[in-house]
Amino acid sequence: MRSRFQDLSAVFAIRPFAIYQAGHITMTIGLWMQRIAIGWVVWTLTGSEAWLGAIAFAELFPSIFTGILGGRLADRISTTRVMYWGQIANAFVSILLAVLHYSGALTPGAIVGAMVFFGAINGFLLPARLSMASFLAPPHLLPSALAVNSTGFNLSRLIGPAISAGLLLVSSATIVFAITAICFLVFARVLHVIRDVPRQSPARAPMPKAGTLKVFRDVMATPIIFGIILLQFAQGLLLRPANELFPAFSELAFDMGEVGLGALNAALGGGAIIGALALSKARATMAALRQIFVTSAFFALSLIAFSLTQNFGLALFFLVVHGASMASSNIAAMTFVQIRTPQERLGRVLSLYTAVYRVGPALGAFLFGITAEATSLAVTGVGFGVVGLGATVALAIYIMRPSVDKEPI
Repeated sequence: MRSRFQDLSAVFAIRPFAIYQAGHITMTIGLWMQRIAIGWVVWTLTGSEAWLGAIAFAELFPSIFTGILGGRLADRISTTRVMYWGQIANAFVSILLAVLHYSGALTPGAIVGAMVFFGAINGFLLPARLSMASFLAPPHLLPSALAVNSTGFNLSRLIGPAISAGLLLVSSATIVFAITAICFLVFARVLHVIRDVPRQSPARAPMPKAGTLKVFRDVMATPIIFGIILLQFAQGLLLRPANELFPAFSELAFDMGEVGLGALNAALGGGAIIGALALSKARATMAALRQIFVTSAFFALSLIAFSLTQNFGLALFFLVVHGASMASSNIAAMTFVQIRTPQERLGRVLSLYTAVYRVGPALGAFLFGITAEATSLAVTGVGFGVVGLGATVALAIYIMRPSVDKEPI
């Protein structure tokens, strides 16, 4: 714990990184506020699990295509400049949602359209956003920088839903969307302040120039990296979509309404903070792989337990475990890939990583919603969790077999 505290103190001593994190957590608080408000508006308008899945699909699916372009751009120009203009565009979407809701014109179809545009923007930004840790922190502090990034994101999962649920009780979603726009603009200002900060990672010996398709082929020819990326797809498809159905779980499984919705998201976010701070550090190759797969197994088992329980307090406990295992597995996987990827290819490798990281939840949320409407939330959660556990075991066997080359790309 002393070593973890020293690493976290060292990474916060990097002033541009500290400034970036202040803006980043402001943005993610707004992001979670908006997600909660959109989920609740859609649920109150439709009462349909399928519609909740469709909204999540609309936000996530476009990023598959724009993320590839974003990765190429992140390898060529400053990541801060890419992200700056992206936050301006995000603020525009939030203002549009506020205006439509205030005027009574915010229909489920209009939300789908807004989320397609929002998802396309954020897919474009995601490779740059994920590479910011390696841009602002030296390699030996990368696990701590990623842990701080994840902690901020999941702390906002506690704060954002709580604020959003309170505002939905006392006012309306219009106010939530307006505040979200302000949060995006604050982050844009922070990015403008640190726009000229040089890369902290030392330069490596240059590799031969390679096009995007060549980079992707090299990744797929490296089982140890490709297998980790496949695991992110499996987690996204089978284990992460359940949180997109929290409005339905809160209302149908626990009869807790807006308060329950905020509590479910807060429990997941609190667990993720625990996982990020307590279970994330640099490890040797085999130790890192064991952490990735063991925590992925707990990720699946906790979804099964959450789906089966009818006790709200016990459900919150299982979500804490779910969040901790999710964060630990994801941070370890992201660190593993970033450390083993040359800097001149990092944006494009992360674009592939994030494409599968987002296409999984996009398809998974859609399938989860349809399946839950046809059967039940409990049956769907258990089924997805069991298949997710099987996928984790299969990929662990695939990657950790003795014949696999453990060298990086």
